[in-house]
Amino acid sequence: MKSRRQFLGVIGAGLAGAVAPVKETLAAQQSRPFRGPFGLELYSLRHQIKTGDAASVKRAMAYAKKVGYTEIEAPDLSGLSAKVYRSLLDEVGLPCTSMMAGYDQFSTELRTVAANAHTLGAAHVVNAWIPHKGPFTIELCRETARFYNEWGKKLHAEGLRFAHHTHGYEFQPYQGRPLFDTLVEETNPEYVDFEMDIFWVVDPGEDPVAYLRKYPNRWRLMHLKDMKKGPPTHNFTGDEPVNWDVALGTGRMDMPAILAEAERVGVKRFYVEDESDQAHEQIVADLRFLKTVRI
Repeated sequence: MKSRRQFLGVIGAGLAGAVAPVKETLAAQQSRPFRGPFGLELYSLRHQIKTGDAASVKRAMAYAKKVGYTEIEAPDLSGLSAKVYRSLLDEVGLPCTSMMAGYDQFSTELRTVAANAHTLGAAHVVNAWIPHKGPFTIELCRETARFYNEWGKKLHAEGLRFAHHTHGYEFQPYQGRPLFDTLVEETNPEYVDFEMDIFWVVDPGEDPVAYLRKYPNRWRLMHLKDMKKGPPTHNFTGDEPVNWDVALGTGRMDMPAILAEAERVGVKRFYVEDESDQAHEQIVADLRFLKTVRI
């Protein structure tokens, strides 16, 4: 004979089984497709590009468009002039909405960076890496924040938006919290945005959704990539094996939750970035996922 506890357990299981399909149906009805835009960080096709070779750059751009991407972020000018790079974009019919430049370029060639961005038609200019030796420090963090405010103000006057791209090392702990928080809080939101690379938020052990919620008005761009399944990492170097990048939806990222929250807080540009050796094929699967995922 079943005990009362066992009997209630059976009833509870039966009710749960009956309710679960209803919840799943409601969730499906309330979700919707991800709207994009569907951008590609052209660094993903770096193995197909030869520095200074316009034909190889054009082939990479054309491939991105052929498989369905609607815009790119330029990692650099691939050894070409901004004018030539723009002509290739126009020939292919693919807009460049964001471009990256090096820390030293922002420091010493800011006018050139701005001019190149205008030539390409890019509204956003992004610093991808803060040069440092050893662990990221509070001193460098605060110095960088001052530079970012200065550069961002000048670029804002040129009609451009400056952004910092996360790369893991900024989440180095300091006095009980990540240094990244200091970088955000000591930069002026009027002049400085942030580009969240979700891989490099997860790698130091943080949660992309939590950070989108923590600083909802600072994120304007996002790099989309997935990380192979495995135990949590707490890496503050900004470096992992390239083949830790896996096709979107096959790794450890909760992509629907990330995309939904990113849209909610106002992220405007999304770029797939695949650093793996299989990027040429994998970016096709990435885009297929983005066009079918519901959030």
